[in-house]
Amino acid sequence: MLATLLLVQAPPVFRVGVEAVSVDVFVTKKGTPLRGLQAEDFVVKDNGVRQRVEVVDRRTLPTTVVLALDRSASVSGRKLALLRAAAHAFLGELRARDEAALLTFDYRIELLHEATTDRAALASALDGLEAGGATSVIDALYLSLKRRWGTGLPLVVLFTDGQDSGSWLENEDVLQAARESSTLLHVVGTESRGLRLARSSRGAGFSPVDTESGFVYLLRRAAEITGGAYWAVDSGHLEAAFRKVLEAANARYVLRYEPQGVARPGLHRLEVSVRRRGVDVRARQEYVIPK
Repeated sequence: MLATLLLVQAPPVFRVGVEAVSVDVFVTKKGTPLRGLQAEDFVVKDNGVRQRVEVVDRRTLPTTVVLALDRSASVSGRKLALLRAAAHAFLGELRARDEAALLTFDYRIELLHEATTDRAALASALDGLEAGGATSVIDALYLSLKRRWGTGLPLVVLFTDGQDSGSWLENEDVLQAARESSTLLHVVGTESRGLRLARSSRGAGFSPVDTESGFVYLLRRAAEITGGAYWAVDSGHLEAAFRKVLEAANARYVLRYEPQGVARPGLHRLEVSVRRRGVDVRARQEYVIPK
């Protein structure tokens, strides 16, 4: 199924002849989205070179959402019912012109419905979701980032409840796909950071250290490359997490610029800041134009 779906993917968004780069930016002040910013409020540097940007009016553009949902054996019973409810709530909050596609994965990757504005068709496909099998998170995420799904601004929301146990692709394949795609990625996962005991640097004894698994690091890193985030949540709060993801996606700014003063092919590291005090900025960190 992976190979079949990849056959119809579009080429990477950031091509050698790219004329414009889109950058997703989320700005908050004391945890609240900061609205009303203009192009002159942003400072964007591409490989250290300042760029002249414009703010895209998102009100005039639809969003194409891909819900990529883990349906492995561990997602069953009450957890599956909660996942369905969260996905239904998410779809219900989309604007009428926004498209959505439904992708599910266990050891297989299955497209339950292509991108559409038909909410009834999506709801029917979602109600038919059943759990079973191993988990191919990395393969599913790679495909979600590489394939062109619709005509709107691309947004992937991936849910998973555990470690990968069935993928063929490597971790770096996913990170490279995130760099090559203009998609905004958010990941909702039930595996969070934890505490471990480490020997104290000040002498004898141990102290708690905040840590995360390599799997969570991979998902978080892929999301952050695009300007998104990893949302750690227990299964009882999935609906709230999905709503938060949509709130963040809807509150984002989309900046666009034609790269000036930088070589086109290769890795481009981005620095995005705002001319305001006391704000937090989350933005796409890098992109790649293949040679």
